[in-house]
Amino acid sequence: MEVISLELYGQPFAESFTFSNDFRIPQEMHNDACLAYVVEGAHQLISSTKTLTLNTRDSVLMKCGNYLAFSNGVSAISPMKGVAFHFNPETIKKAFGSRDLNFLKVEVNKEPVDPAVALGQNELIDGFVESLTPYFNNKNLVNDDLLSVKLVELVTILVNSRNNPLVAYIMGTINSPEHLEFDKVIEANLYNNLSIPELAHLTYRSESKFKRDFNAYYSESPAKYLKSKKLEKAAKLLNGSSMQVGEIAWDCGFENAAHFSTSFTKIYGVSPREFKGLN
Repeated sequence: MEVISLELYGQPFAESFTFSNDFRIPQEMHNDACLAYVVEGAHQLISSTKTLTLNTRDSVLMKCGNYLAFSNGVSAISPMKGVAFHFNPETIKKAFGSRDLNFLKVEVNKEPVDPAVALGQNELIDGFVESLTPYFNNKNLVNDDLLSVKLVELVTILVNSRNNPLVAYIMGTINSPEHLEFDKVIEANLYNNLSIPELAHLTYRSESKFKRDFNAYYSESPAKYLKSKKLEKAAKLLNGSSMQVGEIAWDCGFENAAHFSTSFTKIYGVSPREFKGLN
């Protein structure tokens, strides 16, 4: 991965990155929000309870929390390029100076919300990202005065997104993480083909604590429970949909059709194709 980073007041502000290979990266933000923008290519982002697919010119705003980002089919010929902007409350206050900062005073919801909101394609954000290109290409000429103006511009674009109140909420609760219930995170990611360490990451736990908590909640090991739920869904789809076996394997979170077929046959006594033919 190639990264060009611009700092404001000694803190990360803007990062331009290029991936030339497939990637699967756990992300962790402790005290800031982040706007991620896809310049070229596509990737997926998984939050605690949502999976977002981001294509060229799409952007997503994320508040502090844990995420997973991954992409397949990336190569030197077909790279994935993006830009990320970080919003730290103290950096925002310093950049805004005496300007109105009421947008940072938003009451935290009693009920947690998903910490990521997809913004889709936005002409103002397109223009803003394009205006940053000379900064990345001339890092030696960039200083805090220049970047503070850009930070104020971007924050103003976001907080004025009247058509999406979640944007204002995220900007106003940057350093207040959403504490989602354990089972809601698990149920939202049953069919995402995530590893145990990745699920532990999304629930803010070490792998060992995740396994203990999972056993206490579901009275079953994570591996056994997750596989059984995937196979239950697969059986329903084989019984009542026109989807092909390979499509069902993917939809139920199996890494490939061969693994799905082996697991299904072991439990149901017949292959997925045979099971589908019986119904």
